[in-house]
Order: sequence, then structure tokens, then C-alpha cells
Amino acid sequence: MTLVRQATAHHHQSAHEDARNSDVRALAVDALIAEELASLSDADDDYWTFRRGAARRQAHGLSQYPAMMVPPMQAVLMGVVAQAVGDIDSVIDPFVGSGTTLTEAMRLGLSFSGQDINPLAVLISRTKAGPFHLRRLRASAERVVALAGADRGTKVETDFPGIDKWFQPAVAVDLSRIRRAIRTETSLWCRRVLWTALAETVRLSSNSRTSTFKLHIRSADDLEAREVQAVETFTEVLNDVVQRLTEEAATLRESGHLAPGGAYRGRITIDLGDSMDTVPSPGSSPRGHGLLITSPPYGDNTTTVPYGQYSYLPLQWIDLEDIHDRTDSSYLVSTYEIDSRSLGGGRKSALEDVAKLREDCPSLDATLKRLARLPADRSSRVAAFCRDLDSSLDAALAALRTNGYMIWTVGNRRVGGDEVPTDQILTELLGNRGAVLVASIQRHIPSKRMATRNSIASTMRGETILLFRKEG
Repeated sequence: MTLVRQATAHHHQSAHEDARNSDVRALAVDALIAEELASLSDADDDYWTFRRGAARRQAHGLSQYPAMMVPPMQAVLMGVVAQAVGDIDSVIDPFVGSGTTLTEAMRLGLSFSGQDINPLAVLISRTKAGPFHLRRLRASAERVVALAGADRGTKVETDFPGIDKWFQPAVAVDLSRIRRAIRTETSLWCRRVLWTALAETVRLSSNSRTSTFKLHIRSADDLEAREVQAVETFTEVLNDVVQRLTEEAATLRESGHLAPGGAYRGRITIDLGDSMDTVPSPGSSPRGHGLLITSPPYGDNTTTVPYGQYSYLPLQWIDLEDIHDRTDSSYLVSTYEIDSRSLGGGRKSALEDVAKLREDCPSLDATLKRLARLPADRSSRVAAFCRDLDSSLDAALAALRTNGYMIWTVGNRRVGGDEVPTDQILTELLGNRGAVLVASIQRHIPSKRMATRNSIASTMRGETILLFRKEG
């Protein structure tokens, strides 16, 4: 055998040995993670409800965004995986929402990449990411409140169909004064903080009911009796936001995760994007992200949690270019536009699109057969969502390194009175791509923020936490 052939054979043998060693180590880590999660469940049957630990403290309470994840649950899950694996430095969330995973990743000192189709979610998450220029922020908050209070202008700074329906004239004037004041701030991060406070102010001062995430006008009697002082509301909300960010920065600083100027030491990327097309780059981790942790929508947003409807009114008052360079007015062409861009938002040809998928996903096929006896919109709704969820998996897996871990929290909603087994469907979709199911946890939902007037709240009382590993 020539020296070249000997060297080649040795290289191949070494590569196979490395692969075998990697597989053995991955299986050992799988067992360690599964054992640790099982021990938590065995020690307390009620452990995963986090009934006493679900309060949204510090940065987690910046907004009342719909259906937010439970912070301590994400912290436990991330901590268990990170400790078992040992070399995770980057986390990804392709459905970042208001940034619960982001905040918990920062507290662990990890780099983070996230994205969302909703500009309001991107705004809130970018606010939480810093840099925490707190002295500048406190001065800005005081100045902006003073400017808004002293403003005597009556020009309304936005116009859209239904503005008179959703806002009393005096409220529209006050919100315009706040908007003009915010625009005088030159620091982009400070403006984002101010816009986040204004978004919550809009929610509280509009004529839409706060008991639902959908846009529902208040009753005539309620509107007649209602007195709203938007500048005062903004002042209260802003003071709370500044205090929460101050406390969050103190937590990060004590852990050594903030540089002296207030910037987070890790790398953070928050993008406005469609999970079916792309996911954020791994940033400082060239091998790919070590952990994906997320909770996708539980179905099409129109009939489950309408994130877009919730965000429509606040976004009318925010300068969209301050959120992301790809944000534009097309997101606001109607109250349904953002939701139509999300998973399951387009139902056209959905049943035809999933014909092949049904062959590889028995749970989806069985579900669609059961729904076939109902009006066609029921099955098309489920088909569209599962089609889009399936499309999002390839991009997510591409950003994850070999033997990286995924934690998916999903809920099984009901359609036409029939439960859609999203947990089983996702398990099959990922299994078809070679992912290994490491652990599955059933949890009761004691306090997840769901609208009291949204039918999903009365039918969904549990979630499933699914932990997978991406095989090479």
C-alpha cells in the first residue's frame, strides 16, 4: 500500500472513530438530560406548572404581549441542557415573540438570535436586548414626559381607517403629543424603550376591550363613562418600564454579563423575518447554534391567538423604521395583515399542498380525515398551519449544529371540537428529518396569559414540552 493510500485509510478510520465517539457522547448526554428532567417531574407532580413562579419580573414585564412563555420554565430547560452539553454558547428562537427566551439566555450569558413576523414583537425584544444606557434613558424619559405634557398642538400624527372608531379625539391628540416628544430623542435604543411604553399606552387607552387580543369595540355605555388621560397613562407605563430595565441591568451586571457602558457582552441578533424562509445566523458560533428553544403559534393566528390584531393599533403610532429596516406600512394594510403572514395565514390550496406530507405524517393524515366531515374551512385551517410549520423546520434545523438540541413548547388546540395533536405531528415532522426525541413533558397551564374572551382559553389547559436532538 502506498503512503498516500495508507494516509487516506488512516484518515477515514480516524473520521469513523470520531463519528462513533460523537454518537456515544450524544447518547450519554441525551440520557443525562432525560434523567434530570424526569427527576424534576418525579420530585413534584406540579413542578412544570410553575404556579408560584410565573410572575413576570424585571424585563419580562415590559408588555402584556399575548400568550407569553413562562420565564422560569425556560430558565430551567436552558440550564439543564446547557449544563449537560457543556459547550452551548448560542441560542436561537425562530418565534421570538416578546423575548422571554432572549432575556433568560442573556441571564445565562449566552449569545442569542431570534426573529418574528410581527414588528411589535421585534420592537419589544430589541428593547430588552439593550444596550442599557440607563442614565441617558432616565433623562430622556423625564424630558419626553415634560414635552408631551407641555405640548398644546392638536394635530393628530397618524391616520388610518377606523381611527375615530378606536380612539376618542382627545386621546388621539394626546398620543400625538407623546409621539412628537419621542421623536426628539436621538438615541435609537432610548426611542425603542419609549415606543414600547407607548405601545402599552395605546392598548390601555384605545376603545378596544383589553379582555381580548382581538379588536373588539367596547360597549356604548362603557365608552360613554370612560375617561382616559393618555399622557398620564404613558407616564405611569414609562416609569414602570424604566424601573424594570434598571433592575434587569443590575441582574446582568451582577452576573458579569454587561460591559461597563451597559452593552451586553454576548452577541444578539433580532430580525424581522418569516420562519418559513430564514432564521437568524448563529452570530459568534460558526458551527451553528447549540440550542433552539421556542414556542410556535398553536395554530393560524386568525382563529387562535391573533398577535397581529393585538399589534395593529399600537403600530399605527410608532415610527416603523425605528423597529427594523424591513418594517414598512405594508404590515398595516389591514387588521389581519400580520396574522395572514404568519403560520397558516394563507389557506389557498392548503389541502392539496399537504397531500405528500400526509403520507409521511400519520397524525396529520388521521386528523384531516376526522375533520373531513366538518365544513371545509376546518380542515384547510389545520392543513395550512401544518404545511407552514413543516416548511419552517428546514430553516431552523439548518441553523442548528450537529447534535444541537431543540426544545419546543406546543399546545394541542381544538378545531371543530376535535383536538389537533400538534405534539405528535411535530414529533413526526422532526423525526422524518432525523431528529431524535430525547424527552417529552406534559404541563398544565395555570396562568399563561390568554384572552378571557378567546375560545382557545377555555379549551386548551395543557402544553407539551418536546426536547429533540439534531443528529448528524
